[in-house]
Amino acid sequence: MRREPVDNGRNGGNREHAVTVRPPRLSRRMQQEGIPGNCMTYRERYHSLGLNGTNLSNQVAMQVAFEDALLQHVQLSNSELEELQLDDVRLVNCDLATACWYKTAWHRVEVVGCHLIGFLAGEALFEDVLFKDCQLNLAQFRFATLRSVRFEHCDLSEADLLEADLSQITLRDCSLRGAELSGTHFKGIDLTTCDLDGAHLGVEELRGAQLNLRQSVALVEAMGIIVEQRDTTSQTSNLF
Repeated sequence: MRREPVDNGRNGGNREHAVTVRPPRLSRRMQQEGIPGNCMTYRERYHSLGLNGTNLSNQVAMQVAFEDALLQHVQLSNSELEELQLDDVRLVNCDLATACWYKTAWHRVEVVGCHLIGFLAGEALFEDVLFKDCQLNLAQFRFATLRSVRFEHCDLSEADLLEADLSQITLRDCSLRGAELSGTHFKGIDLTTCDLDGAHLGVEELRGAQLNLRQSVALVEAMGIIVEQRDTTSQTSNLF
């Protein structure tokens, strides 16, 4: 089934990009359980794989590929998996803290309840990816490309998305406090449910984005402009 974009009623259903994220196509029953020796190797491809509670932390390998895989409670912290490829993969409650996956490529991937603090994915490609209930603070996505990517209830505080292509994303109830967003573009993206306090971005990055009143006032004040907010209710009552 295709996951349809959610209209929360705040924008009339028209003002933000309709980002549809295709879910992973997973086998009902995985044919392979476990990785031989619990050690990933160069250019190895793992197909129809189920892992639960496996410790793969601190491993180093290049051009590894997972296809049609379900990873639950898997430890991948501090791993170095350059050019890792994920196709039709679901990660649930996994630990990817400080993992370095430079130039990784993900297609039809769901990441739910995962720990990705300090995760490094510079110049990566994310296509049809859902991040839900994830800790992504201090993660790095510099120069990454995100196509049909949805973030729901995620902590992206102090994340680094310098010049990342964010033109096809959806953000719902996410924290972007102190995030590096210079050189990004949020045209057509609804940011009204997100915390942007201290984020490094300006008018060019936000041109065409949808903001709430508090966010708009904070942006103007950050430019050194004084906003006078009068109590129009009391002024109206004095007329009678």
